[in-house]
Amino acid sequence: MTGPDPAAPGSGALVTVGSASTLRSAPPRRPRPEVDLAALDRSGGPGVAVDRADDDEAGLFALVDQVRRIRSLTSGGQFATELGPLTERLREVADELEAASATPQQRLETMWSNQNYMANCPVVGRANVLAPPMEYELLEDGRLRSELTLGIEYQGPPGRVHGGFVALIFDAILGRANHHAGTTGMTMYLDIDYRGGTPLLEPIVVTGGPVWVEGRKVWSQGAIYAGDQLCATAEGLFVRPEGWARDGGH
Repeated sequence: MTGPDPAAPGSGALVTVGSASTLRSAPPRRPRPEVDLAALDRSGGPGVAVDRADDDEAGLFALVDQVRRIRSLTSGGQFATELGPLTERLREVADELEAASATPQQRLETMWSNQNYMANCPVVGRANVLAPPMEYELLEDGRLRSELTLGIEYQGPPGRVHGGFVALIFDAILGRANHHAGTTGMTMYLDIDYRGGTPLLEPIVVTGGPVWVEGRKVWSQGAIYAGDQLCATAEGLFVRPEGWARDGGH
């Protein structure tokens, strides 16, 4: 006996909890988005650098650069030296920074009061150790484009970028492309098709931008390529809060 077709509308699946089994209907799913790959050409052409942060006077970016080096080296790290003395030196530095640091609440208030949130973005932020960081170019057609190489600290499957980080990259680049097009919005959904693994340690190209605007709703699409290989595509729906629509998105 064959079970229900999970792709068929209203189909169900047999779910067993303990000794009881019930037939539950499969949840409805949105139709797969039709992504226009011709409009997401990876070559693009020269663009204008945007969302770049200059070196800060406090030296935070330089400090984060060194922590980022340690983050990369310690992901699956193998070292031909004793780590104990190095760990102690790092602990002393961490203790000194912790003693001099503002509280998380103070840092949040400063970040949003001076609108310096891009420097702290987990994708492009030079002050965020989680960020690769990506660098955007704004193309003539309104898309954003970025070239980068991701290290093994972003690994999911062997030799491939974690799918969750792929989603984060798409959310970031589509949101900023919307911003530069004057259609800033909050993410309502992000629909991703993983066409193949996104490789680590190889250059990839990420591109994306808005494709349709209807009132406060903005639909945007993006793609990731590694050479000629299409790795993933995405479509997102973003909605502009009413207050942002009035004051320009701030």
